[in-house]
This record gives sequence, structure tokens and C-alpha cells, in this order.
Amino acid sequence: MGVVGAEPEEPCVKGAVIREMMIWYVARCGRLEAERVFHAIPPEKARALRRAEPAFGIQANTWYPMSLLGPMLDAVMARSPDEGRELAREANAALVPRLIRGLYRFVFEMAASPERYAQMVPMLWRRLHTTGRRSMVIRSRGEAFSTIEEWPGHHPLLCWTVIYTMAFVFEAMGYRTWEVERVACVAHGGARCETVLRYSR
Repeated sequence: MGVVGAEPEEPCVKGAVIREMMIWYVARCGRLEAERVFHAIPPEKARALRRAEPAFGIQANTWYPMSLLGPMLDAVMARSPDEGRELAREANAALVPRLIRGLYRFVFEMAASPERYAQMVPMLWRRLHTTGRRSMVIRSRGEAFSTIEEWPGHHPLLCWTVIYTMAFVFEAMGYRTWEVERVACVAHGGARCETVLRYSR
């Protein structure tokens, strides 16, 4: 598991966070859009990627710095007036069911209740991000509260991706009626990112 072109102490994200979303995005939007996104990456960072490969050659088990991923995510989000909210929702609706039947099946089977998932969230976060601390508590029956703090690797599209990953994981548990409310975000001056997920069967 390598680290691609990161400066010391630079926030990094595991390729698994981005790879499947980029494959989905190119399939949805086409190769011309992929070219636009690729050209948004600083040339000195783009050399670490392979333009013609799926997800530009991003590997699931490799760490990538936000100086590489951030411009890519900015380019994707540029066409989304809601900071990528709807895009993240649409992507996770497609990807989460497939991933928990495949790559993350074992993790999902271990975490297939709200309480167990909440317990596992900090550990799952550390596997995917070098910065930030995430926690989740089940505050009452049918309500989960998620927080992320000390996250210099924050990006608005990643933030919405975390929110909708959580929502669709709960849907896969059988809670097919849900709503998310992002009550605070560092992108809007919050001290941390906070989300309430209300769910029922």
C-alpha cells in the first residue's frame, strides 16, 4: 500500500473512496467529461495517474494526497450547483448496494445493525482517511448522529459522499425510509461536520 506524491503531513485519502465513484461518473457523463476532469489535475500530480485507464488508474489500496484528488473533485463538483449533494446521492444509490455485495461484503456483515455500524465507524474512517476523526451515536430509536472533526482533508463532495454512504448502508440494512440533515459543515464555518440520519423500516 503506497502513498502517491504526498507532501509531509498532507491529508491523504485511500483510493477506494474515489475509484468506484470515478468509474461510475465516467460511465454516466462520458469520456469527454473524463478528459475535462483529468485536465483539472495539476500536471505534476497527474503524472502519477494513467489517463486512459478506469478511474485514471487510481488503485483502491493506495493513498492519494488531496492536492491530487481535490482538483479532480472540484472539477466534478463544478457542474453541481448544490456542492455535489445530488451527485453523491445518485452515486451512492448505485454503488453502495454493489460494494456491500462484493468488495465490502465482509465489513457489511459485521456491521449490519445501526448500533454495530456506529461502533465500527471510527475504525472504518481511519482505514480510508489520514486526517479527521469520525464518530456516530444512535441517539434514539430511528435517529443516528454522525460527526467528523479535525479533518483538513475535507472536501464538500467528499462530505456529501460520507453522508449518503451512511444513508444507503442503512437502507441496505432494511431501513428503506430515511432522510439526512446536515446540520453543520466546516465548508460553511462550522467547527465540525454534523449530520442527523432519521430512519425507519
